[in-house]
Amino acid sequence: MKKSSSMQNKKSIFFFLFFFLLFLIPMFSPYEAAQKFGNSIAPDGNIERFTPEIFQIGQIGCAALGFLSLGFSLFAGFFPRKYQFFIQQQKQSLRSLPRRFVQDVRSFRQSIIASFKIEKSDLILLVLIMAAGFAVRWIMINRPMTHDESYSVYIWGSSSLRHTTNDYHLPNNHVFHSILVNLIYHTIGKIPAFVRLPAFISGWLIIPFAYLLGKKIYNRHTGLLTAGLAAFSPFLIEYSTLARGYSLLSLFTIFIFLLGIYVIRHKNLFAWSMMILISSLGFYTLPTMLYPFGALCVWLFLFLIFSQFSSNYRNPANFLKYLVLSGLAVSGFSLLLYSPIFINSGTDVLFKNVFVLPLPQNDFYPTLLSRFSDHFHAFTDNVPKPIWILLFLGILISIVFHHRISQIRIPLQAAFLLWLPPVILYQRPNLWPRTQIYLWVPVILWGSAGMIAAIDWIWNKARFHQQSRLTQWFIMVVTVAAAIPQGIHAFQVSKEISIHEIAIQEILTDDPAKILVAVAPEDDAALWYYADRYDLPKNIFNKNRPFSTVYVFANPQNEGFEEPRTIDDVLNRYGPGAAFVLSDTKQVFINRDNAIFSKFQANSRVVEETFGTK
Repeated sequence: MKKSSSMQNKKSIFFFLFFFLLFLIPMFSPYEAAQKFGNSIAPDGNIERFTPEIFQIGQIGCAALGFLSLGFSLFAGFFPRKYQFFIQQQKQSLRSLPRRFVQDVRSFRQSIIASFKIEKSDLILLVLIMAAGFAVRWIMINRPMTHDESYSVYIWGSSSLRHTTNDYHLPNNHVFHSILVNLIYHTIGKIPAFVRLPAFISGWLIIPFAYLLGKKIYNRHTGLLTAGLAAFSPFLIEYSTLARGYSLLSLFTIFIFLLGIYVIRHKNLFAWSMMILISSLGFYTLPTMLYPFGALCVWLFLFLIFSQFSSNYRNPANFLKYLVLSGLAVSGFSLLLYSPIFINSGTDVLFKNVFVLPLPQNDFYPTLLSRFSDHFHAFTDNVPKPIWILLFLGILISIVFHHRISQIRIPLQAAFLLWLPPVILYQRPNLWPRTQIYLWVPVILWGSAGMIAAIDWIWNKARFHQQSRLTQWFIMVVTVAAAIPQGIHAFQVSKEISIHEIAIQEILTDDPAKILVAVAPEDDAALWYYADRYDLPKNIFNKNRPFSTVYVFANPQNEGFEEPRTIDDVLNRYGPGAAFVLSDTKQVFINRDNAIFSKFQANSRVVEETFGTK
């Protein structure tokens, strides 16, 4: 028996050493040699997509696998008994994996069902909050399309799925969200309400899962108040009605923290698998998933340090194994999802594009202060002042009295404070509020927990009877106070008419093959979207072809850009030039503070001289 074990160990040592040496070859080979080898085995003698960036990714992967093989070889050589015991354990674990996974699915399902068993009065209040939250979002869902979402829908929603998953020329492509929009665009339709459905549904689902998160960490009343304030957060409502991936990011953040709570209380392979899947989809939506996912990992690690995890894990090493393997799986799966983009465009488009590069050191701190101001306004604008003051006071109370009011010993606030500052200082990003939307529900949660703790303390001091009923009334009053300005705002927004859609409707009677539309960058994406919405060809924006009519869209206000645009300015800078139109044929269809839309007959002589045809 000992000889057999010794022989197995020797085989393992040589097996892993062989693979270590095998992985050394690509690790230290130059790109030119690898390219030459690849071309030699390619059917056409050339692998076009084998770029230096792809080769570099391959080298990193080979290095990781090579050193892992070396590690196993050393483990088998220096600790033969522990190695054999480890191998036997892994074999037994793999044999029982299907059975354990099925059992864990059943256990997880039962826990989910139990989690949503709530008191009748709480259920009625939660349903009312969800219905009102749905209504205030639905009223706004057909609002005029904005620039960024129009660009995303036009470039990635209307294209092929292959283009959606392969192209990342701008980080506007929230890839998983773009895939959902693409499927809807090509099956249901492309009106604003349809292409906004993924954002709308995920934004609405934030409400019940915010309740569940509050209930799991604190209590049912905190969950209800969190749901109420999340339902009528202006910022969350805004991004629930825009065809972007930000509400998905917020929902995924809630999901992974709910799963985090579950896995510290239950050793459940399915729950860990769901955490891996949802985290990876979060990264596939927005790389800023790094912030909530990193905070989750820190939070779970703190539970490990303080031994606050289920006894079913047997020992800290077992819990650590699940945590480390989950982190590696999320990294690997996320990179796999992005691999079509890496193959098509290299890794720099994701990791080194101009929008994610660190700000210069001298610019970072002034910009950070400015962004803090932006975050404050995004959180408080159109929120009644008493509510946001109570929320900020509630956050302080929830931190100071965490040990008294929370069901969970390790505060979630600690994980974010330990993770975010060092990462942000290292990355030096431009922290636009929308990229930090994952923080909105946690911040509302902490504020709600403090508010409920304070109101319960008041009831106790006053020795009121039916304190639970009083707290529910308090929640209703605060929720209604938060809802009223959002309802008013939603009705105002629902009356807005897209000036870009009106402009496109003006040209529908003309022959698309003979018209050209000139527009500046700040307005082009919205016009592209609405032109596509009315089935006009993309060619109407192409000035390098013959045309007989020229439409020009100018925005005199030109918000966010250096100088206002006039019709002549747009015509000369973004259109074919003044020489291509007959100025005395000008017709003005729209003349507003934020839009001028004019029509010119083309100068046929110049068009013919330029393109060789009328």
